[in-house]
Amino acid sequence: MAFQSASLRMLAVMCVMTVGVAASAFAQDSGNSAPAANRVYTSAQAERGKALFLTSCGNCHGEDLKGAADRAPALAGDAFLKHCEGQSVGGLFSKIKTDMPRNRPGSLRDSVYLDIVALILQSNGFPDGPTELTAPVLDGVPLAKNGVVAKFEVPNFAVVETVGCLTKEPDDRWTLRHAREPLASKDQRFTPQELQTADAKPLGSDSFELISIIPFKPDQETGHKMAAKGLLYRTPSDSRLDVTSLQRVAATCVN
Repeated sequence: MAFQSASLRMLAVMCVMTVGVAASAFAQDSGNSAPAANRVYTSAQAERGKALFLTSCGNCHGEDLKGAADRAPALAGDAFLKHCEGQSVGGLFSKIKTDMPRNRPGSLRDSVYLDIVALILQSNGFPDGPTELTAPVLDGVPLAKNGVVAKFEVPNFAVVETVGCLTKEPDDRWTLRHAREPLASKDQRFTPQELQTADAKPLGSDSFELISIIPFKPDQETGHKMAAKGLLYRTPSDSRLDVTSLQRVAATCVN
């Protein structure tokens, strides 16, 4: 069944109206022996995080991190782990730094956010260790429980971002080939820093048909490495992106 741009956008609105926040689906790979988020923070760091959390976050998320239905979601427990946006502790850190505190997002020092993440890990049963959590290790630590890595799958009709090679097919469809696995994103243009980061990342193995791409003048960008944002629609036989932002990353499309 072919979905046109209006249909995708309408379904996205309906999804948001129905559930408030797009539900995250997790698949667990019990064969993964990664250490997960174990022993990457200290108990002292988590204690500092608790004091900072109570000052900056506790009013909404609760002193026990269980959240409040009328104010903010829980940051501890199975529901939190199943709705955590990202595969790594780095994703959790970025989400908190970008969005919190709600009335002044991004206003705290990185060291404060790190301590609060340590508290969240402790509150979710991840064992502490001898070394404090630091920024350089964030992306290398999978967010998991009991040694089982939780693989985040972005739900359909969520706004995502990806990078790939812009290609015009023989039937005049536009596709993003060799694309990376899409990540949840915000519906806004890429910043120069984000484009620089995207350029440094290797290409992937996904392919997406691009909908609503004509306003972005794709004929001028054929064969280039492009960063794209848009509404995701994916099934086992069909992958589409209703484009909301398309920007060049590099003139050539090579790893």
